[in-house]
Amino acid sequence: MKKTIFTIAIFTLLMVSSAAFAGDIIGNHGLSSNQGFVRVKSVVGNRMAIDFIIYTPVKGNLVILSDVFADYNPKTKQAVYSEEKSCPDALKFTFQSNGRVILREAACAVF
Repeated sequence: MKKTIFTIAIFTLLMVSSAAFAGDIIGNHGLSSNQGFVRVKSVVGNRMAIDFIIYTPVKGNLVILSDVFADYNPKTKQAVYSEEKSCPDALKFTFQSNGRVILREAACAVF
């Protein structure tokens, strides 16, 4: 019984601490290259819900992704979005303290 209560307490503490770090991530972010926009809906644990991503990659085509999820690491403030197994890191986001996001598109990404 004590182990169960201890496990629940640790899990709750981790969830609350990740939500505290995520407070500055939720909301609107411009891309550092001024070529797009990211709106983060929520962060729960290591799962980030993104309302939409609008950006223009080097290829020049406008990319709009809506209602997608990304794996988020609150310690590094980085998120990774993958669309399929053949390209597990299609988009990598690094959230900066100034409200900007650095976005890197993998070579295997096909948008």
